[in-house]
Amino acid sequence: MLRKTTILAAAGIGYVLGTRAGRERYEQIVSAFNGVRSNPQVQKAAAQAQDYAAQQAPVVKEKAQEAAAKASDKVRDVISSDEESTPDTSVPGAPSGETPKTHGDPLPGTPENPVQADHA
Repeated sequence: MLRKTTILAAAGIGYVLGTRAGRERYEQIVSAFNGVRSNPQVQKAAAQAQDYAAQQAPVVKEKAQEAAAKASDKVRDVISSDEESTPDTSVPGAPSGETPKTHGDPLPGTPENPVQADHA
């Protein structure tokens, strides 16, 4: 019982000290962030980046629309294609296009081996 109490007390003290250190470190990070954010050079760079993004938005939108149209055309071509693709059998080990043969007994519950209910 004394051992449990000691462990709980140590954990409590560690938690309190860790919380204080954590809060102090958090305050340091927030202070540093606010200092950087209020720097005039950083504000100028952020404004320039925002202006550049606003200028490039129409260009990016147009390129995205073109790419989407090309992709849509390719999909439409594949779907409307009447040709069936034939596998390339010139590569050793390539699929032949035939249904592979099964080996051994078929699995229970398949059409080849239906599960029979026992009526005893």
